[in-house]
Amino acid sequence: MALDSFKKADKQDDGHCRACQDKMIKYGIELGEWKIAEVVVEGLAEGHGDRDTALAHYDFASVLMAEGLQKHKDELLTRAHDELTKALAAVANFPDAVFTDGRVLALLRQDDAAKARFAEFVKLKSGDDPSRQRAALHRPS
Repeated sequence: MALDSFKKADKQDDGHCRACQDKMIKYGIELGEWKIAEVVVEGLAEGHGDRDTALAHYDFASVLMAEGLQKHKDELLTRAHDELTKALAAVANFPDAVFTDGRVLALLRQDDAAKARFAEFVKLKSGDDPSRQRAALHRPS
């Protein structure tokens, strides 16, 4: 019901309610409503500027990763990696995208590439960040 409410609110705002879109993505992932989440993030890819483009690709990757984990499909994880690569091409200093790409690569059993991403993430984040500590466990020595 909440998902439908956010869809309606976004439609009333001519598809420009970013808060509504964020909630649609969140609930789409939580409820397994993959089509809704994918349609929203694909629309966000038409954003303006490198930051919006990077965020749109990151959001799409998050949807694909969650769907790939639920359905146990490597092709969805591969698409998530591709979207994260596009996000990082738009904004290279995007720690969350670097970390998530490391996770996706690990799930795809591309251990060396995952370790390289985690090492990159460790360089980008401060010492007390819990994700940094997790990534530090997996980086190459």
